[in-house]
Amino acid sequence: MAIGCPAGGTEPTSPPAGQAAPVRIAAGTLIDLVTRDSISTRKNVKGDLLYLKVAAPVVADSVTAIPVGTIVVAQLTRADKRGAFGKSGKLDVQLLYAELPGGPLRVSGMLEARGKRGADDGLATAALFCILPSVATGRSAEIPAGSEVSGRLVRDLWIAKP
Repeated sequence: MAIGCPAGGTEPTSPPAGQAAPVRIAAGTLIDLVTRDSISTRKNVKGDLLYLKVAAPVVADSVTAIPVGTIVVAQLTRADKRGAFGKSGKLDVQLLYAELPGGPLRVSGMLEARGKRGADDGLATAALFCILPSVATGRSAEIPAGSEVSGRLVRDLWIAKP
């Protein structure tokens, strides 16, 4: 299977006589992904490269364009650690590209997480701060391994039929 135009985005010319026309996967096509590893404000920092995997194949006209397990690279664009007075941690992740045999393919999408707060967190934090000021902090943000994410193709992808 040949993959064409992952980075360029120009339409291929007509195929030679006897060959089937290439299959087009349109820009904006959804890609189902899962996180490979957990991401946390405790262990990750802004700028870290993160890796996700394609969870379901992207198929058009009976041709698999992006198989299950294909690696998608993302970058941590925000990693605010938890803070004092109940300030929760925050994570923002930007999808970058899928690693295909024909070269990288731009993928768009975001993933975010905020440290969870319970209904009694504000009161508990205030009470705890009065007793132990160094312990009264918010909760860390975490995205568990295996979390489902959706991305989209940035450009058309052309696949030669086998």
